[in-house]
Amino acid sequence: MPPAATNPSVVITDDDHFDSCLAKSNDLLLLIDVHQDWSGPCETLTPTFSRLMMDTEKADSRLLFLSAEIPKFAAKVQELASDDAKLGDMSEKGCLPLFLAVRFGKAVGMVEGANAPALVALVKEQIPNFVEEE
Repeated sequence: MPPAATNPSVVITDDDHFDSCLAKSNDLLLLIDVHQDWSGPCETLTPTFSRLMMDTEKADSRLLFLSAEIPKFAAKVQELASDDAKLGDMSEKGCLPLFLAVRFGKAVGMVEGANAPALVALVKEQIPNFVEEE
């Protein structure tokens, strides 16, 4: 039996950490798993995250998986949404997984639920192009 996949997500710990991660969105696609503190991050998609990291050329320099608890970061997550795509009251979100794709400090896509095909499609659509180093 192969070993279980490990979740490559980085847990955001505080506001400063959130801001430093967000600053990386100029160079990387951030995929943020936004969840309730009592439910934790979505473990169901761990194999999908791992597969994306293995199948994407230079994934470490193009993609970053993050995990953020709604009670701590609701306001910051809401700020990521575009003016025409507000996320609603974050405090009312239940246990359904919510993933935000972020580039240049703004959400560029969202997947609700543990929908691996939609998540993979979103990453492939929004990930920065790979540039060969000379």
